[in-house]
Amino acid sequence: MNETANPDCRILVLAPFGKDGVLITGVLRQSGYAAEVIHDPRAITRCMSGSAGAAIISEEVLSDQNINAIAQSAVAQPSWSDFPLIVLTRGGASTPFSEKAMRACASMGNVTLLERPLRPATLQSTVQAALRARLRQYEIRDHLEERKRAEEELRRAHDSLESLVEQRTRALQELSLRLMRVQDSERRRIARELHDGMGQYLTAAKINLNVLASNAKNPRALAEAGKALDQAISDMRTLSYLLHPPLLDEVGFDSAARWYVEGFSERSGIEVKMNINIPIKRLPEAVELAFFRILQEALTNVHRHSGSRQVEVNLSARAKNMVLEVKDYGCGLPRDLLDRFQKDGTGTGVGLAGIRERLKELGGELMISSGESGTTLGALIPLPGPSMIDQPGPAKSSIPA
Repeated sequence: MNETANPDCRILVLAPFGKDGVLITGVLRQSGYAAEVIHDPRAITRCMSGSAGAAIISEEVLSDQNINAIAQSAVAQPSWSDFPLIVLTRGGASTPFSEKAMRACASMGNVTLLERPLRPATLQSTVQAALRARLRQYEIRDHLEERKRAEEELRRAHDSLESLVEQRTRALQELSLRLMRVQDSERRRIARELHDGMGQYLTAAKINLNVLASNAKNPRALAEAGKALDQAISDMRTLSYLLHPPLLDEVGFDSAARWYVEGFSERSGIEVKMNINIPIKRLPEAVELAFFRILQEALTNVHRHSGSRQVEVNLSARAKNMVLEVKDYGCGLPRDLLDRFQKDGTGTGVGLAGIRERLKELGGELMISSGESGTTLGALIPLPGPSMIDQPGPAKSSIPA
């Protein structure tokens, strides 16, 4: 930055008496500095935050009012600014006025005293030093402004990125929920097709075998075929019900959960103790379906991973929420895996992530605690309506496994 050409480095001269102002500006202009005479101290206070390099003030101008105004402006300068003031003092013996003025100069900030009569070389040297200091201040100002612009650009980029991540996250969540809804619908359709289609064909084949067996020369072979068909019908019916139990639609979660838990215990050898305390006859359809799928996933995880031989299942009302808890007494989840899942939902496969998404869709919450004594999975779902769980209904339904 060239101080002789930069308007921010002009020198303000406040010397209203005699020819000081004219002489000083003449010397400075001859040296290549931009200098101008001013007649109002307020011009100095307006330039302390920029647009001037320094000010030269004669002692006679420093009334109490002007000193206070300049001091207040000096205090209010930006952090990068320390505006140079060059005060011209009287030569010879000091007077009470000059001594008072000099004491007051300390409150005005960055002040340099020059005694009159002035020597041009001294004036030029003092002004040059003041402008160099001012130029360094401008460099700091420019650096701070550049950093501020960079921070603002970075903040805008960060906000834009956060917004994009939120949009992508919402899109993925919506896609996940749509996939689960499609999956539930497809399970219901396949279960119905198995029961109403394949089941009817197998039943008809069984009837025909029974008719043939009554007149067959080898009834034993037909009897074996009949047993195979009976097993196929039973397996098909179980598969159909596992995909989507008709009891869930017809009579609700209570009966569907009882049927599923009994079958799970028979297949896995794991003892399940269940207690259901529902203060209303039926939960909303979406809530019943969510609890049933969560129960399926939780018991499947117990069978595959925990090593527990006993499980407790409880469904109860808390305030205006329904809470399903599945507690096992197995080896528990690894600490790092549980921490990672609770932090960002990763590390446990799609099962628990699917449970979390189901609960989010219903405004619910997934809670997991795990240790050496086992794992407890809690699924909380708020019930719609002002006070559904306060409505009269069965106080308690205890279902043995």
